[in-house]
Amino acid sequence: MILDTLKQANSAMLDSIRVTENKQAVKVFKEQIANLNSLITQLDQILNVIVCFEKEKITKGVITEELKNNLLITVDKCGNKVYDHSLDEGTVLALKNICDSCKKTVIDKWTTVSTSKSEVVVSSLTSLRSLLTDYEEIEDIVTEIKNARVHMPTSSKEIKKFLANIDRGTAIVNELHLDKETEEFVDKVKLQCATVEDLTPHILKWIKDNNLMKSLKIRF
Repeated sequence: MILDTLKQANSAMLDSIRVTENKQAVKVFKEQIANLNSLITQLDQILNVIVCFEKEKITKGVITEELKNNLLITVDKCGNKVYDHSLDEGTVLALKNICDSCKKTVIDKWTTVSTSKSEVVVSSLTSLRSLLTDYEEIEDIVTEIKNARVHMPTSSKEIKKFLANIDRGTAIVNELHLDKETEEFVDKVKLQCATVEDLTPHILKWIKDNNLMKSLKIRF
């Protein structure tokens, strides 16, 4: 509904300019039309991202009802002022402020949700990478996940890539078949406080099964 209204307003822009006779008014009107057109593009992207969030089951209800209603009202005002050739800077600025609020809301939601979804796998990969064979792949996955978290996605493709990296990272960690005892051992190794006594039959078997005999070294 929002985009339909904006597109209708956009289609009336040229006709509105032609029927406006005052040169100064035409100049001002053209400037605001250009600003409105830019905002339409930005808003279209923001709304598409929100749709992608729901489609890829990232999150729902990204923007509040209050913000949504304010957006609808302001879009209607812009549309009406385009049709009666009275589009002014204040009305366009009001839409810009709401677009900025929507964008900030989407970015904040993405940052929160993406971090929540990926923090466990990123932490695990970071702490276990010295034990894993494909070090470069791990580095690539962790880097791509961290980069994705600080940039608002613009398509379902980007969101799917982010989720795929999480799945791949999780699979890599799961391949180590960690249980409570092995996790405690790995934690001790990371803190450099593991001792020979920690090399229980279960731990030795886990080391052999995961081809880690050459990855772990004893130091005095």
